[in-house]
Amino acid sequence: MLRLHMISGSAGFARFAFSLVAVLAATLILCPLVSADPCPEESPLQNYTGGGSVVCPCFVAGEEAGAVLQAPTEHYPIEILRVGIGWGSMYGGTFESLEQAIHVYDGGLPNPGSPIFTLEGPVLNDGYVNEFNLEPVPGEITIDSGPFTVTLEFLNDNAGDPYAPSMVHDGNGCQAGKNVVYAIPGGWYSACALGVTGDWVVYAVYRQVNCGAGVDEKIIVSGGSAVLLRPEPNPFSSETRFEFVLGRTEQVRLSVYDIEGKRVATLVEGEFGPGTHTATWSGRSAEGAPLASGIYFAEVRTGSARSVQRVVLSR
Repeated sequence: MLRLHMISGSAGFARFAFSLVAVLAATLILCPLVSADPCPEESPLQNYTGGGSVVCPCFVAGEEAGAVLQAPTEHYPIEILRVGIGWGSMYGGTFESLEQAIHVYDGGLPNPGSPIFTLEGPVLNDGYVNEFNLEPVPGEITIDSGPFTVTLEFLNDNAGDPYAPSMVHDGNGCQAGKNVVYAIPGGWYSACALGVTGDWVVYAVYRQVNCGAGVDEKIIVSGGSAVLLRPEPNPFSSETRFEFVLGRTEQVRLSVYDIEGKRVATLVEGEFGPGTHTATWSGRSAEGAPLASGIYFAEVRTGSARSVQRVVLSR
């Protein structure tokens, strides 16, 4: 049964949170590439428990929502590798949504400060914990000590629209000091103080900076059996190479989208068996025309999974 929850707060951080009819899939599958890692990737940092069960269509453009995360003290300094954002709508099945940015802040409440990293133009898929690989972006995202904050900044208004997709939370209690909202007007708030009844579905994957170098990693996949690895080279000027890994035989489509979420090329479409597969992209559209320099997003999609990588074309 659909439950309606009143949300108090500023004019921008608005009105309602709706329970999802179906719980979003939030299973993390560990797929080790090597059997022994002297410098292993650590378990994801997250505040939520279980899947996202409540969608909050309560934001306007420019507002942010996210989680304050903390690694064990002895692990710092750490490098952030990937982040996951829970995204859904009340009825499901909405189109992909291009939002403003994902931010990483080197601080927590009452004010995380200025972002130390920003990923522009994330594309989010309804009903998934969308994972974004930050490693291809030039420069390491290093946190010297905790806590730190990961947020999604909205490009599209969804306040008061029960059909709109938005951030989701687990609906089973909001932990004070671990969930944030940047509201317009008003600035930074604890999400709990605004009436949010759960923890935002946000996680970060990291590794320790000082535990070794040049070691193969494990890969963490959200709710599926396919992952798109980081493109090489990136940025690129004439051609880049993608690798995708399948856990079983799947129908696969590997596509490239521009910053506005428009598909500009389809690189792969068909059935592939388990293992690693490759594809190349020359920075051209489906019609063969050279595309402009800028940020693009490659997506591998199967019947059960979706994985996205950011790629920069620099002619």
